[in-house]
Amino acid sequence: MSYLIERLDDLLTGPDKPLIKDAGRWYSTHELQGDIAKIQSDLAAAGVQPGDRILLSLPNSYTFAAAYMAVIGYGATVCPVNPEMPAYELRAFVNRCRPVYGIARGVHADEFLNGESSLKNLFVADEKMQNFHWFVRSEGTWEERKNQGAAIVRKSREPAGDQIAILLYTSGTTGSPKAVGLTHDQVFAAAQNIIASHRLTSDDITYCFLPLFHINAEVVAVLSTLLSGGKIVLESKFSASKFWKTVCEEKITWISAVPAVISIILNIEKPKEVPDHLRFVRSASAQLPILHARRFEQEFGIPIIESYGMTEAASQICVNPLPPEKRVLGSVGIPVGVELAISDESGQHLPPKTVGEIVIRGKNIITEYVKAENQDDFRDGWFHTGDVGYVNEEGYVFIVGRKKELINRGGEKISPYEVEEVIRGLPGVHQVAVIGVPDPKYGEQVAACIVPENDDPASLKALEEAVMEHCRRSLSSYKCPSKIKFAEELPVGPTGKIQRIRLKQEMGLQKIAGQSGR
Repeated sequence: MSYLIERLDDLLTGPDKPLIKDAGRWYSTHELQGDIAKIQSDLAAAGVQPGDRILLSLPNSYTFAAAYMAVIGYGATVCPVNPEMPAYELRAFVNRCRPVYGIARGVHADEFLNGESSLKNLFVADEKMQNFHWFVRSEGTWEERKNQGAAIVRKSREPAGDQIAILLYTSGTTGSPKAVGLTHDQVFAAAQNIIASHRLTSDDITYCFLPLFHINAEVVAVLSTLLSGGKIVLESKFSASKFWKTVCEEKITWISAVPAVISIILNIEKPKEVPDHLRFVRSASAQLPILHARRFEQEFGIPIIESYGMTEAASQICVNPLPPEKRVLGSVGIPVGVELAISDESGQHLPPKTVGEIVIRGKNIITEYVKAENQDDFRDGWFHTGDVGYVNEEGYVFIVGRKKELINRGGEKISPYEVEEVIRGLPGVHQVAVIGVPDPKYGEQVAACIVPENDDPASLKALEEAVMEHCRRSLSSYKCPSKIKFAEELPVGPTGKIQRIRLKQEMGLQKIAGQSGR
């Protein structure tokens, strides 16, 4: 039995009350219950079976929330994707994930309907995202079908706690993305940890502008709020001009943000009166500069709660305690609901204030990647995060670096291999290496070092423009290089592997310790 679905059902069948606000309108619990039932009827008519993977490509919206909960409540596996993902990446995702059903709108819906795909059924949201049009692939062409009102037998489809509810991909340093399958029990455990550490109640209202295709917004902002009986004000994306107006008018009590957003808030006009109903702002996904945290608290009188999480833990691992308990700026807080240790290369746990790899285990943490040959991150019952840090004598965790080579741009994890693969295919590129370089706003930006086939100035200028244009067409905007440098050769080791740390040093871009984190 899925306690996650049981608790959500209890919420939706209880008293009718406002629950989610989107585009100026509040949707109630009973409205959400009815829309979930309607979507599940569509899934049943299409022949969806428990465990089937369903790609979900919708912008932040009430409809995303309804479809998301309908899929996991039905017993299928939801596979959210960035709705602005370029076609090149979308095709790669589908080839990796192999969903047989899709829920989409806009350019992704057009891409599926007009191109080749392994999808058998596609539900296309209309312009107002109030209804889905059902398309079935038959002999290579798509045909629209009508749902004759197929009903589902809930009892026969209730998912088990160990069934995978959410499938997400996290980029790996080997260039092969890792499939993270989160079960109902793991997601429920993570939400319970968040509710307890944030003291969430039915009186709380959160403001969600982080992307819903990420685990942070899905579990921290949406599921934890719903399970605690609170309310959600949804925004399609962060808007500096709307931020304080929304916080004040909607009486927002807490916010899950990222350092880049906090940096922007510090540089916009301050409200005449800072609302006292805003209990705290949570910071996650990347290292928050201490200077920014201190300045935010001094200017607004609102506590900044730094935290640490990852997809493999269904979001939260550590978080700083809420006032009046002790918060430590620069620390990601203390473990909540999980065991955390610092390990050396041999797997031995290290004493306080000794730097090593962060390893974790707990009810919300996966124990293996889905259908992956390499399970080296799981050893002796512990998940090895690849993050480097230490724990002080009071149990507060500090992240000082990262073993893995991912680039962390404002919480978005970018595999350098993916960007290299796109650039490498361009004429005029002999070799390429992609690295992360320090950035005061996002923590890191993407930089590409290219060994060109022709080094005359005119060719280099043309190549730089071609690389930038090709990346903009092929990659999400945050993955595109902000810097391009040309070199005669790349530093490599004895086996021919690019030495990225040495490359940063040679480019004068060595990362400062303590600037990375999750």
